[in-house]
Amino acid sequence: MKAGLVSILVANYNKDNYLAATLESIIAQDYPDWECIVVDDHSTDTSLEILRSFGERDRRFKVLERPLDMPKGANYCRNYAFSHSQGEFIQWFDSDDLMYPWFLREKVAYLTANPSMSYVVCRGEIEFDSEFEGNTKFGQRIQSDSPIADYLRFRLLFFIAGPLIRRRVLEQIGLFNFRLRRHQEWELFFRMLLLQADWGIVDRVSFRYQVHNESITSRHQEKRKVVESELILFQEVLRLSNRNFTGAIPLRERRRLAFKYLLVAAYHRRLGYAASYLGMLLRELARF
Repeated sequence: MKAGLVSILVANYNKDNYLAATLESIIAQDYPDWECIVVDDHSTDTSLEILRSFGERDRRFKVLERPLDMPKGANYCRNYAFSHSQGEFIQWFDSDDLMYPWFLREKVAYLTANPSMSYVVCRGEIEFDSEFEGNTKFGQRIQSDSPIADYLRFRLLFFIAGPLIRRRVLEQIGLFNFRLRRHQEWELFFRMLLLQADWGIVDRVSFRYQVHNESITSRHQEKRKVVESELILFQEVLRLSNRNFTGAIPLRERRRLAFKYLLVAAYHRRLGYAASYLGMLLRELARF
């Protein structure tokens, strides 16, 4: 680990229309002590050529391809990038978003001045492409007086670029969950909340979260996929209470989640999920 170094970790697949602008925004950072590790998921467009050109231009970029013996997907690419990183601080970032020049500097300054804080979150702005056809009624919410309860109700939401995280935190809680194909960052950040339910805030818009028809956000808005992904997600959440986190999900929240998703599974005739949630609900009702 290198003190003061920020490791910017990026997974990329077929984002050549956005990639150069993203990498330029990283070069434009006024905090110079960074490395950017991009793992390409075997893109079929010109992404790899763009990445290699930036790697030749600035040695702080490290361009990797997902190993062929590793399953495809952003979770695997992001975790693989982490395994090659050296930074004291970890910054996840998407290959189609933009950093503003102060993005890293202000977050590093906060964590340096507040050594008891495990992570700091900055504000971002959303830009919807004019041709975007999905849901536009969502946004970032990074403050709460009841963080666990609000997070479980999607009232508290961190975009993937929002948090800058101390490396030791991820070494303690683990990385992206391979079982999830949606809500991966939500589940990872929830584990951070269970570890430490307070965090620093940089109250300044510091990045642009771009939503378009090719983005991950767009691809996962189909109703069937939303239902399936939430059923999988909250199975994982309810299992977290049995792991060694310093925080805990309140009993009433575990019961509420088990009952809610039992009803969701039954309504959508997902009988396997319904049986699983019924078992979880019975276990939670037996706790005192």
